[in-house]
Amino acid sequence: MRSHGSHQPLPAYLTWVGFNPSPAIPTCYHSTYSHRTRCHAKECQADHSAFMNTSKLLTASFVLILSACATVPPDSSAVTVKSGPAPTENEIAAVAPRETPIPPENLMPLLEAEFALRYRNYERGLDILTDQSNALTDPAVTRRALRLAEFMTDAERAAQLSVRLVELAPEDAAAAAAASGWLTRTGQPIAALRYIRIAYELGQSVNVATVLGSYEQLDEASQAAVDDGVTALAENWPDDNEAAIAASLLARLQGETELAEQRIEPVLNRMPEDTRAILLWTQIMLDKGVDDPLQRLAATVNVYPDNQELRLQYARLLGSERNYPAARAQFVILLDKDPENAELLTTAALLDFELELYDAALEKFQQLISLDENVDESHYYVGRIEALRDRYPEAIEAFGLVGPSREFRDAKARAAQLLAETAFASDIRGFFGAQRQAYPGNAEQLFLLEADALRDWEGESLKVYDRGLRAFPSSFSLLYGRAMTHESEGQLDEMEEDLRSILAQDPDHAATLNALGYTLTNHTQRYQEAADLIERALVLSPGDPAILDSLGWVYYKLGQFAQSEALLRQAHRAFPDPEVAAHLGEVLWIQGKQIEARDIWRDGLSKAPDHSIILEAVERLRADLP
Repeated sequence: MRSHGSHQPLPAYLTWVGFNPSPAIPTCYHSTYSHRTRCHAKECQADHSAFMNTSKLLTASFVLILSACATVPPDSSAVTVKSGPAPTENEIAAVAPRETPIPPENLMPLLEAEFALRYRNYERGLDILTDQSNALTDPAVTRRALRLAEFMTDAERAAQLSVRLVELAPEDAAAAAAASGWLTRTGQPIAALRYIRIAYELGQSVNVATVLGSYEQLDEASQAAVDDGVTALAENWPDDNEAAIAASLLARLQGETELAEQRIEPVLNRMPEDTRAILLWTQIMLDKGVDDPLQRLAATVNVYPDNQELRLQYARLLGSERNYPAARAQFVILLDKDPENAELLTTAALLDFELELYDAALEKFQQLISLDENVDESHYYVGRIEALRDRYPEAIEAFGLVGPSREFRDAKARAAQLLAETAFASDIRGFFGAQRQAYPGNAEQLFLLEADALRDWEGESLKVYDRGLRAFPSSFSLLYGRAMTHESEGQLDEMEEDLRSILAQDPDHAATLNALGYTLTNHTQRYQEAADLIERALVLSPGDPAILDSLGWVYYKLGQFAQSEALLRQAHRAFPDPEVAAHLGEVLWIQGKQIEARDIWRDGLSKAPDHSIILEAVERLRADLP
């Protein structure tokens, strides 16, 4: 592999402005090189209807979905109507589009494809059209197949078909651009560069930087080929911004920040407000560690105050540099021009929350709710704000309104915690009962949360687990949770029964094997049986610190001190938890290594001063800790 020097990975914000190495699937192949506009290419408008000469059976709705760019009607103002006599038949024939005759043996497959598409059997339709595109030399058939592959986001066949289209229509720059995009998407950057060059030779610029998305995962020979291809494009088309941006990005990936800066400067001289170029320049300055890496970006934003995209990236960069007040100031300006933009509102609200500007944050989150945008996240933060203000009923209500989302579990847990602190067990039961009615798809998770919320009420958690297991009798999570609750209440037979119920369904469930073995070690003298269970768990999950600790502990009980010490040291290195420290300290103490044992225990108590297992071991072994 080539040495890339020291550099940061591609920053996330580059993907927001077109550096995404896996660009979104274009609606039609022409849009591969036109990032933000619909396709108006004449070839596209003509060719969408060309293949319809074979059949009129395709429904209009599918044509609109599959060929979105064809829904842009030809510009009637571009048609010049001449006065005078009507054209002759020869004149009409001279300008009429030529139809490619379809061989009889291909007609039936093409009709079958049309019927398949009409009945939404797109996979079958694509299979047939792909075969026919290889059998026929009519580019219209291949274009039709390519658009269907794009509609189905079948990247492999889209790459194959776009390459075939270049073979059949070598003058079609859009086809070459499409081939480069799909080859990049399917992990073929070297092949993609060949088609980028074809597109450039046909006068079509392409987002060259996309081929660099997987650059650091390539072998040395492939990196060299990509280097040569990108560098040649930049040298052969020195005034092309896309090629220059890619060449600069390549230099940055190789750790050559001076060369990267040198290559991006001409782009900024030609187009000072090019968002990707100014952001790449800024990232290069961050790599170099200059005093004020955002200075040029800030100046450009001031020169072009109406460039919302540029200001947005500036605001995000300020946030990534943890300059939250400055970032917030930029979002105020952005929202002033686009007050109902959900993305802007969400980010600005989160910034307000981070800065503890709770009134402003609350207003924005409530606005998002009224706009029906990011509703679950907004309810979650409304709950957080109300809880911080000790407005517990309002907080619980807001947390309850959070639907299935990444915030769902934490929202319900926070509501339960507030209820546990301020209400009764019946209130917790009522809350979670209502939640299960509102979100039946999350009922199992809600049973688990309710049981955890009621753990301080004697017997209540077990009742919840019992109800949950009546609804979900095979739930590993509920069985495991009930088993641990049985253990905490000294009901070891019931605990073992639940854990063995899990193992009956999945004999290789490592966590359950470990839990059962560890419990048998602590509460019985069935040490060999426990060791067998934990050894099986370690085979299934090698290196797991919790399992290493359990096995080391049961070996200690079996008198295998050397093996025990080795395993516990390994567990403690990977996970210096106080319970592991308690076990390791005891094994060391028994072997006469009292000084090290005390050090291990002290370290554990520094993290958890009241840790009961360490304190019990110290007292039982009469190991004073001065």
